[in-house]
Amino acid sequence: MGRCAGVFALCLGIVSMIGCGSSSSSTTQQLRIVMASSDAPPVDILIDGKQVATALAYTNSTGYLAVKSGGRQIQVLTVSNSTSIFKQTISVTASANQTLLLTGPASKMQSLLLTDGSTTTTTIATGTAQVRVANASPTMGPADVYIVNAGSSIAGTTPAAAKLDFNQATSYHSEAIGNYEVFMTAPGTTNVYLNTGPLELTQSQFQTVVALEAIGGGFNFISLTDQ
Repeated sequence: MGRCAGVFALCLGIVSMIGCGSSSSSTTQQLRIVMASSDAPPVDILIDGKQVATALAYTNSTGYLAVKSGGRQIQVLTVSNSTSIFKQTISVTASANQTLLLTGPASKMQSLLLTDGSTTTTTIATGTAQVRVANASPTMGPADVYIVNAGSSIAGTTPAAAKLDFNQATSYHSEAIGNYEVFMTAPGTTNVYLNTGPLELTQSQFQTVVALEAIGGGFNFISLTDQ
């Protein structure tokens, strides 16, 4: 009887170790969360049931948060009455920094998970930096994306990405350090939906420009510095 109990305890211990390892690892990664849902009220953010941010409002983001790799449950609760308006398990990749955009209307909140910065490329030429663009505007629809030197015309130039749709992002594009400008236009035309104006880039910097709904109509953006 004692021998059987010992064997059972050993088997139970092995099953427990396998179960713990299946959902995550001991490796700590970096995850940033951006509130890109224009009609969402201020919210609290929970990861695996633990609150990591409070009163996160539209256009705001957390800093990079230390999380374990593997499946992580993200939950969004309204500050006013703790109503859950988003709950989803995302895959946090080992050896990667990531950004989670919370997008779409609050009643049907969606997400876009991006892999950031230096974990996407190993070398950056001297005098350059990296820029990408994410379309988090559900009303803009598909748009051509231009990344040009600040003050330059887009007439006759080739877009960095064509027909970038809602909840999509371009890859990083290498740009000269200094000031650049992002245009988003109706596909195949120079009809401008969004013009960011001059944005500054420094050597080896990674930036993500996120196109958003403007409060009151039209389109706006935020610019994020990526790790």
